[in-house]
Amino acid sequence: MALNALGHDIMHILIAALAGILFIVSLLAYIRTKRTKFMYICGAFLVFSIKETILAINIISFGTDPMMMLTHFFDLVILALFAFGIFK
Repeated sequence: MALNALGHDIMHILIAALAGILFIVSLLAYIRTKRTKFMYICGAFLVFSIKETILAINIISFGTDPMMMLTHFFDLVILALFAFGIFK
């Protein structure tokens, strides 16, 4: 059971790190091109990275997820930013 929990923790850390890397890449693309689409994508990856970091800290510290509603809100913001980036 402990190995499964460790794998779960590592998964959240990797997801947060990957989202942070994608944020940096999209930020560089926005700075280079100044296209609004990249700004929305950059924002989405930033919010996703923050959400995953909060979730990882919460799960590692408390073993449960009492902040689930906040993470669902961040998911909604992420989807909205992607939608603006795609349809703008």
